[in-house]
Amino acid sequence: METLDGDPESTLVIALGEAYHQAGVATDQLEDIMNSAARALGRKIQVNALPTSITAALGPGNAQKIVLLRLQPGEIDLRRLSLLNSVFEAIVHGRVTPQAAILEVARITALRHVAKPLPAIVAYVALASGAAVLLGGHDHEIAAASIVGLAVGLLSLMAHRSATIARLFEVLAAFFATAITATYATFVHPLSAYVPIVAGVVQLLPGLELTRALHELAFRDLVAGTARLGGVLMSLLSLGCGFALAVAILGPAKMHVTAITNLSPTPWYELGLAVGAVALAITILENARYADVPLVFGSCGVAEIAYRFFAALPGHQVATFGAALVVGIVTSSVARVTRLPQAVLLVPGLLILVPGSLSYESILFVVQSNTGDAAGIAINSIFAAVEIVAGLLLAQLFIAPAHSHETPIPPAG
Repeated sequence: METLDGDPESTLVIALGEAYHQAGVATDQLEDIMNSAARALGRKIQVNALPTSITAALGPGNAQKIVLLRLQPGEIDLRRLSLLNSVFEAIVHGRVTPQAAILEVARITALRHVAKPLPAIVAYVALASGAAVLLGGHDHEIAAASIVGLAVGLLSLMAHRSATIARLFEVLAAFFATAITATYATFVHPLSAYVPIVAGVVQLLPGLELTRALHELAFRDLVAGTARLGGVLMSLLSLGCGFALAVAILGPAKMHVTAITNLSPTPWYELGLAVGAVALAITILENARYADVPLVFGSCGVAEIAYRFFAALPGHQVATFGAALVVGIVTSSVARVTRLPQAVLLVPGLLILVPGSLSYESILFVVQSNTGDAAGIAINSIFAAVEIVAGLLLAQLFIAPAHSHETPIPPAG
């Protein structure tokens, strides 16, 4: 990597920031990482990170040199986050030279993750079926969701080979999810259509992005928060367009989404299998290291158990807040022991809790001109995201992150 005016220290800070950004780190955490690395290397820096760019001013006062990086939004990659954290720790504690660290960052950056076809399809099917159980579905909802997951998995493989399909991926995924669900309900067995439609595209729902956007706005990072909210809205609109297209082709009578009703309680062992399926999917799709797989499963399990526990209490309205608080405390504690970045532990648990399904459900009701229910569900979605942010922030009061650069807000995705 070419250095900035023969300055390997500044080059390293910029390279590290770009690598973390592309691995899906949140903007506030990214700024902390770059500032901490610059201090350790004896450099002055001011950083402004956004979901699609990094602007860094290197040097003192009027002698600053501006570096602007225009980037694509990063995708969660748990393996690269763990590897980059090792490099960061080595930089902060002076165990590596800038030149060696630059080469290692370049090596890690080159580890672009694209799941192999069979594991990717297995992951999408496992995620859809597991999510269907967690959403309250049973035999036929799970079967329909699995078929949708298979179709979306195959579509994702095509998206890696076609730029056109990649741009329309969310629209096409929602279209096939709706069409498959309608076909199953018509020719196989009646079902609660909401469950397989949402479970089949759960990987694409922007609930995690909504949570992070509200966090950034709460900390007055207005530009990043607003930009992220725009991305959330566009994702939901794309998914809504896919649903509307299927309704237009199939007819509204065959495809009318209703909320889950009259579904019997889910046995505990089915919930356990569902959480395991979701954790397996996260391990594959988010590229967790083999050593981190038990932590991914544990994080998902803690999140679901905590949520079910608080939901059974009289104050069940704040179940999401309580679960986020527990997940924040547990992951912070484990991060201190394992010396892993908290995000690697936190993301799997939060993916169980984030309100993506609610936000998408509100779009489905808008398409069906049911604006009253849509508004109520949208408000519940925002409230759930606020509960998650509040729970994670309160967790810091009990157990602060192990390092100054760590914050309990997850990477993008």
